[in-house]
Amino acid sequence: MSHQDIAIITGASSGIGREISRLLKKEDELELWIVARRQERLDDLAEELREEGRTIIVLALDLLDCEAWSELEDKVKASGKNLRWLVNCAGFGFHGSFLQEEVSHLENMITLNVTALSSITRRLLPQMKRGSKIVNIASSMGFVPSPYYSIYAASKAFVLSFSVALSEELKDLGISVSAVCPGPVSTEFFDVASADAPPKFAVEEPKQTAFLAVEQSAQGKPIVMTGVMAWGFRVMSSLLPRVLVAKLIASYTKK
Repeated sequence: MSHQDIAIITGASSGIGREISRLLKKEDELELWIVARRQERLDDLAEELREEGRTIIVLALDLLDCEAWSELEDKVKASGKNLRWLVNCAGFGFHGSFLQEEVSHLENMITLNVTALSSITRRLLPQMKRGSKIVNIASSMGFVPSPYYSIYAASKAFVLSFSVALSEELKDLGISVSAVCPGPVSTEFFDVASADAPPKFAVEEPKQTAFLAVEQSAQGKPIVMTGVMAWGFRVMSSLLPRVLVAKLIASYTKK
């Protein structure tokens, strides 16, 4: 591909998104567009990535605002560049009773995890060519109904199903779509979700998750498994009735 190619990483200010940005900077002739709400964190990351002469575009956008989706689309179109990588990493979760959670918080989770991801993908897809890659960060919880993570798990089930379906749709165009399904990752997720961290043996490091995400997405794999818990949930979902799986998970996740 040409020097006109760009990569867009949403949720780039922390965790998996930040680590994927660090990995993609190693690709030849690729301009990185890093997207997140927190300007200061993006600026720090951009300074680090520019040390090797990489062109970095910082976009401090709140993806809960649908106008930000239009702004991103307009900027990509105006650039006239081919989008080689689209990494949809922005998202958040919540641990607790569905009834006790604020309605606005639940609505925001669905907006960011589902609606923004879908809309941004559709808006930017016309800027992609054969060989381009879409990477959607799902979750091991996308395989199972998860009480006390009900909306989060359901939103990631959407990401998983959507990604696999879109992967099949875009095959003839030579554009791959991958759903990355990590288990628990050592990021800000558990603080934001008000959840206790799982046992250390089950927790992935964001660098390793990002490495597998980029490596296997580059190979065009529709589903990327990155940890032991992801594999466990995937096997559980294929062997046990969903109602039983929900009961088992509730016994562990209930506060």
